[in-house]
Amino acid sequence: MDIDLLAPVPRPPADMLAAWRRAAQSGDGSPWLRAGQADALARYGLAFGEGVAMMEACAPAFREPPRDIGWEILGADEAGRNWADHTDPQRAYALFRAKLDRARHDRVVLHYKLWLKPGGS
Repeated sequence: MDIDLLAPVPRPPADMLAAWRRAAQSGDGSPWLRAGQADALARYGLAFGEGVAMMEACAPAFREPPRDIGWEILGADEAGRNWADHTDPQRAYALFRAKLDRARHDRVVLHYKLWLKPGGS
């Protein structure tokens, strides 16, 4: 049996998720979140038909982008994987999880800033 250790336990409070979601809908994006918090926000957005349209990552100690932008979602992924190519929240979540899983596999601790958009937009 696979156990998903990424999602935080306990889940962030509903009011916190709602505040993060409002921020992620703005031009500024969400606050910087740990991987589990970012995953909780992405899942919360899915409940409203929203997907991760863009994501930045930084090393928490330095607040600078990592050297490998492969951990980010900036619209520079392979054709068909970018939000502009499909505007599908489920596909966006799959890419988001793949990026978080890759960072975890590479033993890189990052914080994430997300931007959410409604599916089809």
